[in-house]
Amino acid sequence: MDYTALKPAMLLQGLTDAQLQAFWDAGRAMTVEAGNEVIREGVVEDTMYILLEGVVEVSQTLLLKLGRKDFGEKEKTLIRLEAHMRPCFGEMSLLEDAERSATVTALADSKVLVIDRGNFDRLIEEDPMLGCVVLRHIATVVSGRLRKANHDALKLTTALSVALTG
Repeated sequence: MDYTALKPAMLLQGLTDAQLQAFWDAGRAMTVEAGNEVIREGVVEDTMYILLEGVVEVSQTLLLKLGRKDFGEKEKTLIRLEAHMRPCFGEMSLLEDAERSATVTALADSKVLVIDRGNFDRLIEEDPMLGCVVLRHIATVVSGRLRKANHDALKLTTALSVALTG
C-alpha cells in the first residue's frame, strides 16, 4: 500500500499527489486486529487515524439508571465506518489536548494510517497550502458533527419537555 490509498479520503481532497505522498510519509501504517480498540474514550492522545482497510465502530459510554440509587454504564454505538471512503477519526486531537470523545473498535482486522500532532505540525509548516486544505476539511467535519449534536440536543430537549408536561 502507498500514498494512492489516501486519494478517496474526504479529509485530503484537493491535495496533489506530492502532498498526498508527504502526508503518507508523515504517518505510519498500523494494523488493528478485530475486537481491539484503536482509541479509547477519555484518554488524551495526539493522534488522528485514516481507515485504510477494514471496518470500525465508534461508540460512547452512556450512564444509565439501573435502580433507585444504582447507576451503570453501557456502550452506545454511534456509527460504523468502512474503509472504502477512507474516513478519519481522532482528528480533534491534532488541534487540542483533550480527552477522546468516543471509543473506536475494529470490527474486522483493519489497517489505519496514524499521524501524530508533531508530524502534522511539521508537515503544515513545510507546506502551508497542504495545512490549509486539511484544516479546512477538519473544520467541515467538526462543524457537521456540531450541527448534528445541536439538532440531537434540541430533539432531546423537546422530548423531555413533552414528557414533563404530558
